[in-house]
Amino acid sequence: MGTVGIMIDLLLLFLACLISFALYPIWINFVYKFQMGESIRTEGPETHKKKEGTPTMGGLVFVLSVTIVSLVFNRSRTQTIFPLFIATLAGLLGLLEDFTKVYRKSGLPGFFEYHFRNLFRKKVTGKGRETIFSRIWKGFKEISRIVGSSDEGGIKTYHKFIFQGLVAGFVSYWVYFKLGWDYIWFPLIGNVHIGFGYPIFVFFLFIVILNAVAFTDGLDGLAGSLSLVCLVSFWILSRLLGYNSLAGFCATFVGALVPFLYFNVFPARVFMGNVGSYVLGAILVILAVVMHREVAFLIMGLVFLVDGVSSPLQQIVYKFTKKRLLRMAPLHHHFELKGWHESKITLRFLLFGILFAFAGIFIAIL
Repeated sequence: MGTVGIMIDLLLLFLACLISFALYPIWINFVYKFQMGESIRTEGPETHKKKEGTPTMGGLVFVLSVTIVSLVFNRSRTQTIFPLFIATLAGLLGLLEDFTKVYRKSGLPGFFEYHFRNLFRKKVTGKGRETIFSRIWKGFKEISRIVGSSDEGGIKTYHKFIFQGLVAGFVSYWVYFKLGWDYIWFPLIGNVHIGFGYPIFVFFLFIVILNAVAFTDGLDGLAGSLSLVCLVSFWILSRLLGYNSLAGFCATFVGALVPFLYFNVFPARVFMGNVGSYVLGAILVILAVVMHREVAFLIMGLVFLVDGVSSPLQQIVYKFTKKRLLRMAPLHHHFELKGWHESKITLRFLLFGILFAFAGIFIAIL
């Protein structure tokens, strides 16, 4: 089964690669025609201004390619359908954000305030105090503003966290109540049951990784190449641990991602957009959860975590000290302002990603 399984994986990889390669030129031309280009944030590096208008939402193509191949040739309820469903939910949220960026308008910013204004707006009682809901809502919005990404696209950061929380909550509910998982695997120890702490851990892991991958998607080829390394690592692990359908799923994703990187390397002809980064973040978390290798994944995805955490950390430090930890956050922009070329940063981050991927695989099989 070992050799046959690998051959099947490779066939799925080649098929997804062919579909993806065939679709990308069509998508790029479509986006150019309808001027659905990327909007570059105003506070970013000056060198990025020339990227304004580059076709975006390229993640749609590799997601579509993986979906077609998986639904036709590799249907497994827990090992392919479940990860694909969660990725679709995350991708829909990313797609919504991308569209609001493209068209520079959205009815969402005032949605919650309009429908829940009687609950969350400031209310003044006879003693001049706010309601507890008002305080909680204001605190949530402030925390979201500090740790979140730019909301230039029209959707406020706290709205993003609400939608992300709904998806993360569904994942946590499913793995704990439906699948009955309540343990984390540790190297040299094995499964450690933590009860209700497990869905809480999955909830925060999902949100952190989703945003970390989105933050890292700031240089041509960076998030895609790091994701490719993680997916190859999970492919190897799934074969070693006996998750055969999951191995084929990882191989399919690798095949669909290669054409994207062909068009995304510097200078990029297409960006993945939030629809792509959210899908990749969701898939990486689900793969770790399904294989019960969350601890190993924290090592595999360490570059994502460091680069992603650097942005909220910068804002937190500046808020309390009025001093910048980095020249510009996330970390990859810091190196840009130090004079490193974009391609050099991407390559060096990728090398560290490969090293941590090897370390993660080693830890996962201890």
